[in-house]
Amino acid sequence: MQKDALLLANIKQDLKIIIKNQIHNTADRRLSFIVPFTLLAILSGVFLKNIWIVLLFFSVAAYHIVRYVIGFRSYILQKRAIVEAIDRADISVSTEQFDHIAEEAVYEPHTFGMRGKVVKTVKCYYFASGRKWRLPVTDKHYAWSKNYYISSKGLENISIQGDEFYYISLQGYPDIAYIYPCKNFVFKEKATQNN
Repeated sequence: MQKDALLLANIKQDLKIIIKNQIHNTADRRLSFIVPFTLLAILSGVFLKNIWIVLLFFSVAAYHIVRYVIGFRSYILQKRAIVEAIDRADISVSTEQFDHIAEEAVYEPHTFGMRGKVVKTVKCYYFASGRKWRLPVTDKHYAWSKNYYISSKGLENISIQGDEFYYISLQGYPDIAYIYPCKNFVFKEKATQNN
């Protein structure tokens, strides 16, 4: 079976998915506070006509709006850092032996329809070394690959205990990482990024 070359340009695309997921999670968390407290401020202004109650509710919404803007700025800086780090080849690459997949409940406030929830169930890939990788929300993994693009369910189906994976993370940002099955990809450290 022929393997696809794993180039730095491909890794860059995948790491951007991780950053987009992180900003989406943060935005969702903030919106679960912004929307209800803004509505409470408006409704209390219309019905109660008490400026202090309006200011109280709106101050909570304003805090989360400011935190959202700060988070979005951080997202832009991280995205820029990824581009610069990839250009410098400032990544950590290791080969890890796959152990298992588990679902974890994580504290991550988010909206679900019209209701807010505080716990989210996420899938994590665990490796024999103790490392874990959180599966990002995306339609396709390795979308740049002509032969091995795959859905999240497909990645789960091909991951067999004992398989080897490339675990690639951005130095200085350990949460920004992606995994690649060694049976499908071969890492080309010195390959050019002109694809």
